Amino acid sequence: MKKILVLALVLSAVCLSLLAQEVQVNVNVDEELEEAMQELEQAMEEIPIISIERKSSDTPKMGVYLSDLDFQDAYEMHYPACYGVYVSGVVPGGPSDEAGIIKDDIIMEFDGKEVKFEDHLVTLIKTKNIGDEVEVVIFRSEEILSTKVSLGTLYPKKEKDTIITKDGKIKKKYSVGHGGGSWLPVWYTPDIAEINDVLASLDFKDETFSEDGFLLQGGGGKGNVGKGWFIGGMGAGYSNKESSKHFWWDNDGILDSTLVSRKAKYAVTYWGATLDKRYAFSKKFISSVGFMLGAGQNFIKVTQIADNGDIPNYNFETESSQQMDDYYNFKSKLTMQKDYIVFQPKVMLMYHFLDWLAFRAEVGYLVSYSPNDWIVKRNGETVKALNAPESNMDGLTLTVGPWFGF
Repeated sequence: MKKILVLALVLSAVCLSLLAQEVQVNVNVDEELEEAMQELEQAMEEIPIISIERKSSDTPKMGVYLSDLDFQDAYEMHYPACYGVYVSGVVPGGPSDEAGIIKDDIIMEFDGKEVKFEDHLVTLIKTKNIGDEVEVVIFRSEEILSTKVSLGTLYPKKEKDTIITKDGKIKKKYSVGHGGGSWLPVWYTPDIAEINDVLASLDFKDETFSEDGFLLQGGGGKGNVGKGWFIGGMGAGYSNKESSKHFWWDNDGILDSTLVSRKAKYAVTYWGATLDKRYAFSKKFISSVGFMLGAGQNFIKVTQIADNGDIPNYNFETESSQQMDDYYNFKSKLTMQKDYIVFQPKVMLMYHFLDWLAFRAEVGYLVSYSPNDWIVKRNGETVKALNAPESNMDGLTLTVGPWFGF
């Protein structure tokens, strides 16, 4: 019995000892955890807070194309070091180009630090800011050289009205305008010699209408459809009249003292759609090349008023007085008309005085084609004319005048 009691006391003592140890362990764990949290808080306070505000476009660049060196490259170039980065190309006008770095150089050091490989150099560059000037050591043709590079962007900052060419140069971009319109005075020089021959055979002057050219009046407009292309339309025309006197012959061929009046009208018109490509050389000077495609018309009308009658349909090369008189009708009218397809290539130069007002000069050449003969009518009746003029509408055009638009 005593043995059992002693054993129970021993077991109780062991259990109490174990329990005390467990409590001590828990206390130690809690204390260690609390100490760890305090150390973490202190470490967090010591970590610097970095504000990431730099955009990719603001990252400084050297303006070079890089590649890692290999043993063969180093051997062939007699490069003595075991570090460095090979320059495979240089951006024209970039920071490295301005500093004198060229293709096939080896960048050994950047701002006093040895360059291990390509990514290492990129990392070193990113630690700098745009505008920083750093010393760069390079190896070239078995010589070690040093230069200073002012870090910048790959290309200079592009302004709103500039473009960057393929070779990296900044080029000013000027507006070609949005469109406009104006009155169009056109100096036109067609060949109308044969038309004058017809009129001369009807007792008009040898050169009834000027063969040196005349001024057409017209108008037109166009609008910008994108990328400097302009679509529009235009039209111009000219009309003039000349008169002559003619003695009336009677049926017996006796010259009568009565004079009759003959009036000749000549009119030419053309119109069509235009397509132009504009180029801006500066803010004020703009040029364009383009063409007009459309239709045109030559028109002749001869009228006679007095008591000697009709204008018959005869050969214009025969006696004109006999042709014009048939002694039956008091009024006579002869019309001749020919329609054409016209094409006009042209070039233009414009100078802007104001944003909305410019002075323009345009030179072109009108080319015409007609598959039909002249349409001739005598007193409203269609007839066939013998020896009709072969004249067309081909001729030089010159337009000088104002232009209203933006």
